[in-house]
Amino acid sequence: MEKRSARMKKTLSPYLYFVPALVLAYLFSYRPFLKTIANSLSLVNFSGKIIEFVGLENFQSLFTDRNFQTSLVNTFRFALFFIPIDLVFCLVCALLVYRKRRFNALNETLFIMPMAVAMSSAALVFKAIFNPTIGVVNHLFGISIQWFNDPAWAMFTIVFLGVWMAMGLDFLLLVGALRSVPRHIVEAAEIEGAGPIAKFFRIQLPLISPTILFIVSTRLRDSMLLSGPVMVMTSGGPYRSTQTLVYQMYIEGFTAGNYSKGSAISVVVFVLTFLLILLAFRFERKGVFYQ
Repeated sequence: MEKRSARMKKTLSPYLYFVPALVLAYLFSYRPFLKTIANSLSLVNFSGKIIEFVGLENFQSLFTDRNFQTSLVNTFRFALFFIPIDLVFCLVCALLVYRKRRFNALNETLFIMPMAVAMSSAALVFKAIFNPTIGVVNHLFGISIQWFNDPAWAMFTIVFLGVWMAMGLDFLLLVGALRSVPRHIVEAAEIEGAGPIAKFFRIQLPLISPTILFIVSTRLRDSMLLSGPVMVMTSGGPYRSTQTLVYQMYIEGFTAGNYSKGSAISVVVFVLTFLLILLAFRFERKGVFYQ
């Protein structure tokens, strides 16, 4: 009997180490997720208690809401500008320093410095340098753009901040990917007479495509979850031109106390993010090369 209990204890003891992680995952991930879905299908009072089940009524009213439509368009507009600019900019920087040269260590340090800056601090700095009156940007370029008062330009300030904040990690990933390209393949292409452009598009770009897919998928997620820079820099203005889905969720759920609508927006954000990342991985079959 004692041998059996000792054997059972030895068998079960490794699984006990999973219990704290499972408890934390349930409390802070799975339970809020299920609670959000339940709230999105129900009428919820100001104290957060479910009053009655209403089905898809919250989603029906949500998609007819012009504020939600504006937030949806703004979110995709941010992603449309942010992801290509971030990818091209970081790729150019990585191409400049991936080969071992003098002072490259200093350049790499400068490129990854944004990783050491908190988002809120960076947002306050960008808000100052893009200030239409005393900002450095207008002064240096001799322009008079009302960055935060003009709906045509306000989103670009968020995009510039997003690119700067994402630059450090994406640059590191792309530099590592470029340095992992087998040198003998590049040398063989050079012997065959391939120029820098041909080497990049025919050898380097296909071989670093898994890293590019990871960056695009990650930045798609970040674009759909954008809220912090909007809160600090523009508060959704002017005229809701920078209001995103997650920022509207914050306004509806935490400011106005409309938990049903806020939960419905959260579910929409989750579904859109999931579908976009699935679409990116569908592209993996045709456009990504692992060897």
